Amino acid sequence: MADIGCRLVDVAPTTLRLLGDDSEHLALSHQDGSVIDALIEQPGRARHLVGLLWDGANSNVIYDLAGRGEAPNVARLIGEGTALRYGALASLPTVTLANHTAILTASHSGHHGILHNAWVDRSTGEQVVTNSPATWATCMRWLNPGVETMYHAAKRARPGTTASINEPCDRGADYSTFGLVRNGKLPPLAPGPDDLPDSTARFVRPSKDYRWASRTDHTAVEQFHRLWNDRSGDPPVFTWVNFTLTDSAFHKGGPYSDMAVSAVRDSDAWLGRILE
Repeated sequence: MADIGCRLVDVAPTTLRLLGDDSEHLALSHQDGSVIDALIEQPGRARHLVGLLWDGANSNVIYDLAGRGEAPNVARLIGEGTALRYGALASLPTVTLANHTAILTASHSGHHGILHNAWVDRSTGEQVVTNSPATWATCMRWLNPGVETMYHAAKRARPGTTASINEPCDRGADYSTFGLVRNGKLPPLAPGPDDLPDSTARFVRPSKDYRWASRTDHTAVEQFHRLWNDRSGDPPVFTWVNFTLTDSAFHKGGPYSDMAVSAVRDSDAWLGRILE
């Protein structure tokens, strides 16, 4: 456990150094973030990079549950690697789409162009709504032209493909869940609440949001398995997986609520399936 924190915009520059040691070659077209050199022992050593985002989750809660044995797969990652004791600072505004994009572009909102989950376009006076079911899959049309993502940079580091699973910021990804949606090819439907093996029955049946997010995250894990078990080629050089259950649960119940704790446990089980 490193006694430091970081900014979310530092994630891309730092983790990309795991794929290659040429910092100029790996730099995104614009980045506000920087490499945390103290965390990188051997630049360029990794063959593959996997990023997992638990949306809306509080790092203090996650570390606490890992320490108490209630998130064993998180504890495994901490034990085998590195964790930042003081977490990560989000960019303003602290909402989902602006910060997912900040992580994947290493740029703050004012530079990458996704200003909020919704905002008013000053040039037209019209409201831009990016976080509705009707617009979520196409929200990257508001990303500023020329802004690169980790998907672009990873392919400069190593030849191969990239994948964006359940992530709206998918510009440059070869495989994208929302790319399938835009092309009318929905991923296979997740099972119903009684057939979700890693979901807490106490919440998945009565809570519509918990149930929907659980099915979404179950589908994300299934997509990951298909990509990584495809024997026709190598796994993606960079795979990004966004989990939504923690966001639903932390919003509805609060950080240390039974619902939030259950969401971390369920997400930890999904993490275990990915680590398999």
